[in-house]
Amino acid sequence: MAETKFKELSLVEKLKEIERVLDEDIRPMLANDGGSLEIVDIKENGEFVDVYINYLGACMGCPASTTGTLYAIQNYLNQSIDESIRVFPVGV
Repeated sequence: MAETKFKELSLVEKLKEIERVLDEDIRPMLANDGGSLEIVDIKENGEFVDVYINYLGACMGCPASTTGTLYAIQNYLNQSIDESIRVFPVGV
């Protein structure tokens, strides 16, 4: 998705695009290890779109969930959708 196009979307449309990429690419990889994630909130924060996630299944409590896995999820969303997306875990 073109960077300018993402920035022009409504917050609901941004959420739908992020969910689409999560469904197609991220959740299947997490499911291979018995885990998943859900978006619990999304906020526009100046030039950023902050996505708050809750890990599910085997991802809950996994040490990598707040380091490598979190970085990989954010990096994938940045490359696939837009550099303005930041991902924050909640409840870990």
